[in-house]
Amino acid sequence: MKEHTHGWRAWLIGGFAIIIVAMVALWGYSLFSPIDQAEQEQEYNNLETVAHAGTALMENSSLDPQDVVSTLSDNGQIRVTIVAADGSVVADNTTDAAAMGDHSQRPEIQAALSGNTGRDRRYSDTEQAEYVYVAVPVEYEGQMGALRTSMPLSEVESLAQNFRNTGMILLIVAVALTLVVAWQVFRHTSRPVDQLERVRTDFVANASHELKTPVAGIRLLSESIKTAYEDGDTQMIPVFNDRLDKESARLQKLVTDLLDLSRLEGVEGNNSGAKETETVNMCSVVVASFDAHRDVARKKGLEFQLHDEVPDGQKCLVEMSPADAMLLVDNLVENAINYTEKGTVTVCLRSDQKHAILIVHDTGIGISAADQKRIFERFFRADKARSREAGGTGLGLSLVKHVVERVHGSINLQSELGKGSTFTIYLPKMKQQ
Repeated sequence: MKEHTHGWRAWLIGGFAIIIVAMVALWGYSLFSPIDQAEQEQEYNNLETVAHAGTALMENSSLDPQDVVSTLSDNGQIRVTIVAADGSVVADNTTDAAAMGDHSQRPEIQAALSGNTGRDRRYSDTEQAEYVYVAVPVEYEGQMGALRTSMPLSEVESLAQNFRNTGMILLIVAVALTLVVAWQVFRHTSRPVDQLERVRTDFVANASHELKTPVAGIRLLSESIKTAYEDGDTQMIPVFNDRLDKESARLQKLVTDLLDLSRLEGVEGNNSGAKETETVNMCSVVVASFDAHRDVARKKGLEFQLHDEVPDGQKCLVEMSPADAMLLVDNLVENAINYTEKGTVTVCLRSDQKHAILIVHDTGIGISAADQKRIFERFFRADKARSREAGGTGLGLSLVKHVVERVHGSINLQSELGKGSTFTIYLPKMKQQ
């Protein structure tokens, strides 16, 4: 039986390792090579469209060359130059044409003077920057001239970098999710295969569902940034970037909670948590968490109270991981604030001879009796719409439950729909306090 289990584990670890390596390699290639080429090709096409519009203006209007380049470059992002048959510059929207010298040797100009469309990418001595250029033939004073459009390569690279950043976020999320799923599968391989498959499927389905909304938001926002850039709508780009930051933070919170859950469940399975425990003063932890959430509570107009009811002379020391202690208090306080629109959130710490007692009470929406039976399940939400709006991941109370069970404590919940909730946590104190 052990050999069979070890064989399954080796097969699973190897399989997930191959998946992760292939994912990183393929996604990395798609991010750092084709994006630049695609964006550069798109900019060439955009510049060619503007250039052909310029030739139509030259041939069908009475505008002089300088008026033509000014009209074409109203958004200020594209540089437009008109060159005569002898290579002299007739008009330019950024530089004095008389000071620009002979352009007859420019590759794109040579192609246009020969009746073709010319393209080039090179460093501009005039603008002190690398540019992409497109030139098309145009009739000027009865002879074949050239109308050239150009754009700094930094603009193309900036847009490509936005796509890289979005792609990297998605790649990190995908790898993290794969690692979490791999760990979950690995941890349960000692169970019957059908049970293992059910656990893996449920976990992946729930995690994928939770990731769907922020990932879709990031994709939509990245497309909006691209569209705003192409339309020259520079005022909307910072707005979209802010929203992109919020969706990224939401993804980061979800991945962090998933990793914390995987770590806590793993510790329970292999009993290796003792090495991580330390002596934790719960008074300090509660005060730190209260201070961290004070501004959020007050911005919502809540009365936010802290009651230290530990008797004078007594200590409130618990043997546990400091990170787990903060995770426990933060999740309870954050939940209370998120689900209370008006009224009071109270954090209280008490102590008896055997326990440190943490009480978090709110006057919020409360939890129905039916939902109280499932409230500590991972990804369960009593009010799904409200939880997502508040930025919740559906894992907070599940993390609380695992932390409490890890130190052999207990949880008591009292709640009434529409009146609020009270969570009471009993943590065993260290002996000889």
